[in-house]
Amino acid sequence: MRISILSFVVYFFLSYCYSQTTANFSLRDDSQYIMCYTEYSNGIAVNNTEVEFKNTSSCSGNCRYVFDFGDNTPQIIKDNTSNTTHRYVQDGVFDVRLQVLNTVSIHDSIKNRLFTSVQFISRSDDSVQLAITYTGIDNSRKTATIKIPEGQYAHRTLAQPITVYSPLVESTNFLYEIDDPSTDDSKAPIQSFAHIFTVDTANFKPHDLSKWTYYWEIYKTNEYGEPMNTPYTKFHVDSIEYKYTFPAENFSPGYYVKLKIALDSSKFENQRDIEYYKLEQCTYSKHQIIPVTDYFFTENSQKNKDVKSRKAYIPNTFTPGGNDENDVFFFNTNGVDVFTVWIYNSWGGLVYKQEALTISWTGNDNLGMKCPSGVYYYVVQSSNRDKRHDTSGFIQLFRQD
Repeated sequence: MRISILSFVVYFFLSYCYSQTTANFSLRDDSQYIMCYTEYSNGIAVNNTEVEFKNTSSCSGNCRYVFDFGDNTPQIIKDNTSNTTHRYVQDGVFDVRLQVLNTVSIHDSIKNRLFTSVQFISRSDDSVQLAITYTGIDNSRKTATIKIPEGQYAHRTLAQPITVYSPLVESTNFLYEIDDPSTDDSKAPIQSFAHIFTVDTANFKPHDLSKWTYYWEIYKTNEYGEPMNTPYTKFHVDSIEYKYTFPAENFSPGYYVKLKIALDSSKFENQRDIEYYKLEQCTYSKHQIIPVTDYFFTENSQKNKDVKSRKAYIPNTFTPGGNDENDVFFFNTNGVDVFTVWIYNSWGGLVYKQEALTISWTGNDNLGMKCPSGVYYYVVQSSNRDKRHDTSGFIQLFRQD
């Protein structure tokens, strides 16, 4: 009879212990719910990158405390309730979860080994099914699916997700290209000083693109590519794409262009968060040297410092009315100087004149009448004071309509 009573007492005591298994944890510093990391120097990320969690769970006996940080990093599994730290190194919103399990009903061949992962599968009939990955006695990785009483298991998710902002990128933080209005169906003249700047979202991958803003600075450079003391111009835009026209040619080595990506405080509902979470420090800058060349000239001569040796890149034939990419007579300009073109027929009569940043001729005269096929003479001048764009030549018009 005593044995039965003792067995009952032990059973009741163990059942009571199991029912006390609870999962409870909190942030050591509640200001770390929202944080930002940036690169200070030499690839070292700084500012609010590490979070400390205080474990106040209850579990009697041989217990495991399993932290999931929501960022696909390995779980941290402990056998005690000491504080746990984790460093976030990517942008996003992360739910942090703690699992607590009492291993008293797990076979010794598993619970006495090193756990590397605990995954919740399901709950049914007062029991919980788990997949436990552990290191076997032969040091191989093994996974066992087990059931334990519901009272031996508890889990909890942090009341508020960890939100991480970061403008940090591994390579360039912006791309650039000449603005070319040509399409697959038709070619068109370009303004070679006009560039499209685009924030490189292949490297900068924010979870909330709307929260960011972009500060651009453009400097002229010396022969070593070093920026002048003050920027030539600077501007601030919300768009990830911006069109900018450089003021002049600089191909040796180019312009120093810097982009600073920053959180925009005006886009947060609670302005106190900006100061409390130190989000005004959430910025990152990178620069590139961008050569700017004038595509009015041929590819071989456009970088030649001797202006007189440059040769204009102007086509010598076009076929209006042919419904192909050679319907229009045009040439590339820099988009800064005003160009003037005069077109004369073989008798010396002026048939067409245009003054614009970009020049094109469809084969009609200034009255809109179609000019016949034949050889025409053109004269080109620009507002550039060194007259480097002044040129002339012949153009063959083959009318197809």
